[in-house]
Amino acid sequence: MDNLNKHFAKEVQVHNSRQQKIIKSLNAARNYLWINVCIYVAITIVEYILAGIGHSAALRADALNNLSGVISTGLLIVGSFFATDNDDDDDDFLGMPTKTRQAESDPFSLQLSRFKLEPIFNLVTSVVIIVFALQIILSGINDLRHLHSASTPNVYAMIGAAVATVLMLVVFAINRYFGTRLQNASLVAASRDSLGDIATSAGTLLSLVVAISFKMAWLDGTISIVIGCFVLWSGGKIFQDSALNLTDYANPDLEKQIKTAIEDNVEHVQVAQLKIRNSGSARLVDVSLMVDGQMTALSIYRVSEHIEHLLSSEFQVYNTQVTTVPDPDSVNIPTANELNS
Repeated sequence: MDNLNKHFAKEVQVHNSRQQKIIKSLNAARNYLWINVCIYVAITIVEYILAGIGHSAALRADALNNLSGVISTGLLIVGSFFATDNDDDDDDFLGMPTKTRQAESDPFSLQLSRFKLEPIFNLVTSVVIIVFALQIILSGINDLRHLHSASTPNVYAMIGAAVATVLMLVVFAINRYFGTRLQNASLVAASRDSLGDIATSAGTLLSLVVAISFKMAWLDGTISIVIGCFVLWSGGKIFQDSALNLTDYANPDLEKQIKTAIEDNVEHVQVAQLKIRNSGSARLVDVSLMVDGQMTALSIYRVSEHIEHLLSSEFQVYNTQVTTVPDPDSVNIPTANELNS
């Protein structure tokens, strides 16, 4: 019994280590998201003020786009905060009781539920971005309908777009680098959003240079519509990624890589079935193995442990559930008639 308790204690220690790794990543990501908020607020204020002074609908659209960045990044921070709450003594989860026998028997299920809050908030973020995109498009269409009373943008609008482009390059570099390094879904989503913001700010700058140089007032409204369409695409992509995470979509190529890694590194086993699930940033794998029917319980246990460590180190899998079935060719399985006789 002492050896069994030691084994379970070791399993808990391993899971806690992996859990802390994910939580550490989320906490680090949240710090960088706060930097995002500060820069987005500065860009929004500068652009909105200079859009009024510079008579630019495109710059105003870009300011609204960056305002959506403030709101969406704030939502990501809130989601990250809830996802990293690892106090197992909490009596509730989002206002609902958690002290059930099932929760007590599985100390990791509550934290996995918290991790799933991250893609949920990413999904809400994408909806906010889509709403702002539609508002930008409708505003651009309205500006084109009243083109006769529109003013040609001036150099102040161009300065605002230039400042926004430079600052957005800084935001994108931070999100892209640390999102890849930490393998964090929130920063990856933020980097995709900021990449779109770079394109919109740079496009706004270019359109303003042309509009001011050639006195083309209609170009300003047209570019604001293009910006709205680009923001709409960006929000749709974040929505797609979050929805796929929440529905446990698994990349077929990743499944193939994991299956090949198991069969290449573990002798005398064949992967009968493999399923990848997601709980926010935590990747879970359920694998069913076909093994020699003469294998002992100890051999099967060692195979399971080897696979768990392999997938954790090579594919950053948070938890692996291994089940085994005997290879029909290695045992004599009685038929139904033999069982009835």
